[in-house]
Amino acid sequence: MQQATRRTIWTTLTVLVLAGPVGLTAWRTSEGKLLSTVLVAVGVVALVAMAVAVVAPSRLRGLTAAFGIDRIIAAHRWLGMLAIGAALTHLVIAVVRSPKLLNPFAASLSIQWGWLATASMLAVGLVAAWGRRSGRRYEVWARIHVLLAAAAIVLAGLHVLWLGHLISDPVLRVVLSALTLGFLAVLFLRWVWRPLFSPHGAYVVYGVREEGPSTATLVLAPVHMHRGLRFHPGQFVWLRLRRSVLGSEEHPFTIASSARVTGRLELTVRGSGDFSTTLAGLPTGARVWLDGPHGAFTSEQEAPGLVLIAGGVGITPMMSMLRTLADHDDRRTHHLVVAQRPDEPLFEPELASLARRLDLRVTRTAGRRVDAALLHTVLPPEPLCDRLDYFVCGSPSLLAGSLAAIEQLGIPAERVNTEQFGWSGPLPIAGRAERGGM
Repeated sequence: MQQATRRTIWTTLTVLVLAGPVGLTAWRTSEGKLLSTVLVAVGVVALVAMAVAVVAPSRLRGLTAAFGIDRIIAAHRWLGMLAIGAALTHLVIAVVRSPKLLNPFAASLSIQWGWLATASMLAVGLVAAWGRRSGRRYEVWARIHVLLAAAAIVLAGLHVLWLGHLISDPVLRVVLSALTLGFLAVLFLRWVWRPLFSPHGAYVVYGVREEGPSTATLVLAPVHMHRGLRFHPGQFVWLRLRRSVLGSEEHPFTIASSARVTGRLELTVRGSGDFSTTLAGLPTGARVWLDGPHGAFTSEQEAPGLVLIAGGVGITPMMSMLRTLADHDDRRTHHLVVAQRPDEPLFEPELASLARRLDLRVTRTAGRRVDAALLHTVLPPEPLCDRLDYFVCGSPSLLAGSLAAIEQLGIPAERVNTEQFGWSGPLPIAGRAERGGM
C-alpha cells in the first residue's frame, strides 16, 4: 500500500473518531438548551481528544509507517492541548450553569471525578512542558507522563459513567463502548502484549563491531528465524534489555542492515551514556527485545534515483538503503552526500565497495556546508534532478541548511523526505574509553 493511501485512511479514521462522537452527542442530547448541549459536546471533545492523544504515540506500525514519528508526536501534542482546553471550557461552562460546583467537596461523586480528571489533564500538560525544558532523565519523565495520562482517562471515564447522561442513550452507549474497546485493545497491544508476550522481536547478540572512535554496530540475530522483523530501509526499532511493562529502559535505533537479510539485524549508534555502555558489555548470546519496525523515512516511488544527504551517524538509514539496493542489484544512479567529522569517516571502505556494486556517486563535504552551490555540483541537470527522491538525515542544523538548498534548487517538496536523527545513547567498544558523541 502506498504511503499516500495509508495517510488518507488514517486521517479519515482519525477525523471520524474525533468528530463522530461529538456530532452524535450534540444530536442525541439536544433538547433546545444550547448551553447544555455545548457543555456535553465540549466534554466529549476533551475525552475523545485525550484518548486519541494517548493512542497516537502507542506505536501502531501502520500509523508510524504512514506519517513518521515526528508528525505523530506533533499531533500528540496538539491533541493534548485540545483536550486540556476543552476540559477547562467544559469546567467553566458547568460552573457558570451551577456555581455550587466550585466547591467539589460538597458535590456528588461524579462531579468530584470530573474535577480530578481536569486536574490530571492539567498535570499532564505541565509535566510535558517541564520535561521538554528541564533536561531530566527521559525515562523518569516519560513514566510520570504516562501515569498521569492514564489517571486522566480513567477519571474522565468514571465521570461520564457516574453521571450516566451519555450512556443512558442506546446509540451513544454502543458508540462509546466500541471506542472504549478499541482504545483498550491498543493499550493492551502496546503495554502488555508486545513488551511481555509477543514472540516477534526477540533477538540475541551476535557481536559488536567497531565503526569509528565513538561509533559501533550491534549485530543481532532473531531467536526464531521465521519471526525476524521485516522492515523497509530507513525504519527504526525500539530496543529494551528485558521484558517488563514500565520498568525497562528502551531507546530507538535506526536499522542499518539490508532489508533483504532476514537472519541478521544491525544497529549503528554513536554517543555516550549508561544505556549504550550496557549494550557494549552484552555477551554474545544475550537476549534483547525489539519493538518495530517504525517510521516513514523510506522510499516507495520508482524514481530514477536517490539523493541521500547524511550528517554524522545520520548515515545509518542511508546504509540500510544502499545495502538493500546493492542486494537488489539496482542499476539506477544514486548520489550520497556525507557530512562527517574528519576523524571518523564512517563506513568509508564499505561505501567504496558499494560504489562499485551500484552506480553510486559519493561526495564527502570535508567540512563544507551543504548548500545550493554544493548540491548544484553533485546533482544531474534539470529536469532529471526534479524527479529524484531526496532523503536528508542528521542534526537540526544539517536539515535546515540542506532543506534550504533543496528549496533554492526548486526541487518539488513531495520528493523530499527528512528525519532528524535522534541521539539515543552510545555504543562504546568494550575495553576502550568512551569519547564524545554527536
